Amino acid sequence: MINRILVTGATGFIGSHLTKRLVKKNFEVGIVKRRSSDIRRIKDLIDKVKVYNLDLEDTESVINTISHFRPQVIFHLAAHYAVEHSLQELSSMTKTNVLGVINLLEASRKFGIELFVNTSSCFVYKESKDKLKESDPLNPLNLYALTKIYTEQACTFYVEKYGLRVVTFRLFPPYGPFDHLRRLIPYTIKSFLEGREPRMTTGKQKWDFVYVDDVVEAYLRILFVYNLIKTHEIFNIGTGEAISIREIVLRIKEIMNTELEPKWNAIPHRKNEVWFMCADIKKIETFLKWKPRIHILDEGLKLTIEWYKRYLTKKGG
Repeated sequence: MINRILVTGATGFIGSHLTKRLVKKNFEVGIVKRRSSDIRRIKDLIDKVKVYNLDLEDTESVINTISHFRPQVIFHLAAHYAVEHSLQELSSMTKTNVLGVINLLEASRKFGIELFVNTSSCFVYKESKDKLKESDPLNPLNLYALTKIYTEQACTFYVEKYGLRVVTFRLFPPYGPFDHLRRLIPYTIKSFLEGREPRMTTGKQKWDFVYVDDVVEAYLRILFVYNLIKTHEIFNIGTGEAISIREIVLRIKEIMNTELEPKWNAIPHRKNEVWFMCADIKKIETFLKWKPRIHILDEGLKLTIEWYKRYLTKKGG
């Protein structure tokens, strides 16, 4: 029976939601974070979890942490993310995203971890006009996605050579409470709340957005079927439905009942713009009996808007 779980990236958007759910379900939880990490998302949990301050690229510290806490499962969500990296980020991104995972896998092998759950991205895929399957060709969008491909390959290596039990979740764009304010949905909500017209591209991109609670549910579901994992299993986490940026922004405007109009074509598209991304979720529906419950245009945006109204009012913007 699984009762002791280590979470990396617990101070981040998805990791904080996952950590809260694990604590609520009475798991014994350890978290790995940098000493400099902002703990605002989990400040109410700090006295309920075992905290390890370390850098994942520090091999000795990772080994010592796993040796001390002895988790049965590791949920790995920590990452250095950048849509377009700078030269200054090269070292940190490659060390955190690649060496960090290898250190965790090595510690998992050494101490007999029962399940290692790796977090990857939809941006590893070659762009397609069709829904993306786990077996589809890869062609990383950016350096971040390239590091994710390397970590997936490292996972496969440790499964085949050492018999580790590993799952990788490829996340399609998540959204919800406590997301980064620079991302589309929080940025739009904040702009309208402050009486500003959000500046947009054409808004013609169509992406598959998945609510954070649905993402967390997938991580929890794997705990019930992990004994069935025989190879490095990869699962998409999305909704199977792509919705245009324009439709999402206009729906936010409608829910917030504002007369402000988005400024379309105010900013250029990125050179590596993704025009369509949508998950084929048949595999995760079959294997984990998981499917998204929150539809973005119905309940998802309403939940997110209400949360940001409370949070930004309390924070003072």
